[in-house]
Amino acid sequence: MKHLDSAIVAAYFVLIIVIGYWVSRRHGAGSAEEFVTGGRTRTWWQTGLAMLGMAVDPGYMSIAGLGFAWGLYLTQWTGVHVWFTTWFAALFFVPVYWRSRIITTPEYLERRFNVQCRVVFSLLMSVLLVVTLALGLYLGALLLEQLLGWPFAVSVAFIALAAGFYVILGGMRTVLVLDTYQALFLLATLLLVAGMAVYHAGGLGGLAALTEKNDAGGNLNSIIPPWTWDLGTPFFFHAQGILFWATVVGLSWLACNFGMAQRLLAARSERDAQKSLLFLGVLVAIVPTCSFLVGVCVRHLHPEMAPDKAFLYVMLELFPVGLRGVLAAGMMAALLSTADGLLTGSSALLSEDIYLRFLRPQAGDVERKRFVRAAEVVALVIGAALVWVLKESRTAMGLVQAFYADLFGVIVGVYVAGIFSKRAAPRAAFVSVLGGLALAVGLALATDLNFAYVGAFSFVGTLASTLILSRFETPVPEKQLVNLTIHTLADVKGPWVGLKAWPGLWKWALLLAVGWFGGSALWEWYIR
Repeated sequence: MKHLDSAIVAAYFVLIIVIGYWVSRRHGAGSAEEFVTGGRTRTWWQTGLAMLGMAVDPGYMSIAGLGFAWGLYLTQWTGVHVWFTTWFAALFFVPVYWRSRIITTPEYLERRFNVQCRVVFSLLMSVLLVVTLALGLYLGALLLEQLLGWPFAVSVAFIALAAGFYVILGGMRTVLVLDTYQALFLLATLLLVAGMAVYHAGGLGGLAALTEKNDAGGNLNSIIPPWTWDLGTPFFFHAQGILFWATVVGLSWLACNFGMAQRLLAARSERDAQKSLLFLGVLVAIVPTCSFLVGVCVRHLHPEMAPDKAFLYVMLELFPVGLRGVLAAGMMAALLSTADGLLTGSSALLSEDIYLRFLRPQAGDVERKRFVRAAEVVALVIGAALVWVLKESRTAMGLVQAFYADLFGVIVGVYVAGIFSKRAAPRAAFVSVLGGLALAVGLALATDLNFAYVGAFSFVGTLASTLILSRFETPVPEKQLVNLTIHTLADVKGPWVGLKAWPGLWKWALLLAVGWFGGSALWEWYIR
């Protein structure tokens, strides 16, 4: 019976390769810059869907395991994108990025501070993207092996071939076109799986009537997170962790992570980029909630089950043959849209921040495209090779997440200092980045602090260090800061710079925040 499911998934891979070839031939790769950036041509909804595709991968199946253990309060973890991070990035980061005309986010660090900050961030982010690519290939191959019985090596090869083909052939423009529609496919897949899980748990009424307790001692169906000041708490994203760390890492993920920013900068206008962020905030509140619901419902139905098997249980046991193949293809859409983003992101960083900046600044269009394609091939080969390392390591995924926590607090700290303060100085920023990374790694290795506090402390330490040390350094002349801080934009006076392109931004930000907290309160009233 698995042959039909396998045929459907294999057909999807072939379809993506064919469509990728057709799109690349029809639209062309354009200039070298368009090959890397995709050009500024995408509408707000296309940009939002492309960013969603970058964000969602088969790892979202494991999020169901978090829902199994901790319950629905984890929706507040991703809810920060609705009431804080997206409007904050749209109001302050997008206007600076747009006017500075950067191609990569590390480029901003050089123009605002110095080349050392750019190089450190570029290398760290390149490594992070390639390791995350390997993790995506690993999870996708694991899904195909467990769901369809495909050999692990064959699964890795299929995924790498499909993603690598259209990325290397058509560049970022082809990626953006495909990811828009793959995001719709994966969104429909997650909604269908969550809907089936809720149906078997008794619908919304059955969900509201659940009496099981989560691992923090609260009701499994409650969306109120536990409150604790224990710095070593084992709770996953308790209330303080959401306030002090989810907000920081969410902002880093949206505005500083180049894989996401690359898609954001492909919007056709500043206003479209701002709208796409708020649209994305709604989408990334919906998508993880689907996985959390799956975990909660499976815990109610089968409390003895291993948490990480919850999502696969729903796909394998509650759907008929054929439809299972469609759902597996939907998860492959999630993987491919993430993998292509990691490939384009890592190659763009190596091209723009290393090769063109230091080795061949005079390179023409042909050479530039050739290097980007070569970098994509190398990244894909390294990523595929690392899959076997991850396969042998029990803690590989945990180590990747810890690396995120160690890095993102530091990055947001230096970006916030650069964008909001004219006084932040270059040497102070570089020293603070190195010190912040050392602090984060030291806390992670030498203490039992909850990872949320490790990230929060590294953020505060980096930001404070940059601002304090800058007082002992000669200020950067204001003429060198044009379009690099919210106080020095050429055509608008700070600080509320994002309202120039989109005057109604504050209304939508307020509406979404009120809707989120109002909906949360309504659900709590309903279950009681």
